[in-house]
Amino acid sequence: MIGGLSSPGSAGQTETMTSRPRHIVITGHMAVGKSTAAEAVAASLGRNHRDSDSDIEDLTGHTGREIACRVGVPALHRLEAQVLLAALTTEEPLVISAAASTIEHPECRRRMAERAWVVVLTAPAETLQERAGRGSHRRNIPVDRLTALVAERADLFAEVADATISAEQPPQQVVDAIITAWDRCRHGAG
Repeated sequence: MIGGLSSPGSAGQTETMTSRPRHIVITGHMAVGKSTAAEAVAASLGRNHRDSDSDIEDLTGHTGREIACRVGVPALHRLEAQVLLAALTTEEPLVISAAASTIEHPECRRRMAERAWVVVLTAPAETLQERAGRGSHRRNIPVDRLTALVAERADLFAEVADATISAEQPPQQVVDAIITAWDRCRHGAG
């Protein structure tokens, strides 16, 4: 990662202007800024945005936090995988904010690699925990567990990442970095 941005195409995928458009998946750990960035990227590119948190709430009538408390974290993670896989099957190129847990599901990783250009947003566990406290829809995860999750998932995120961008910069800079990396990829310069 140089200047907060890794080289686009690191997962071996490139798209030129003549290729069939692909989805853009923005992922990373809870509270890294996926939804905020994805919504702005979608607006900038004139695409629709799908968000795992919103999709789950629309589907179940409950937030992820409520689902985790009522039926458990594994059930929440299954739903997160289901909504990602459903979004990836659409023909319309979308910008998708995917829950962090989806990276642990082999089918989600395979489908992201096949059908999307993937951005992984990163931030230290301490930053994630502080940001997570701002949203009532998020689970409270202790910083030591977040630190462990960051380490456990690092190789899985790297497996699918076409771009890795630090989310420790202002949101508009994150969005600009994503769009710059996407443009490089689309034009074969990555």
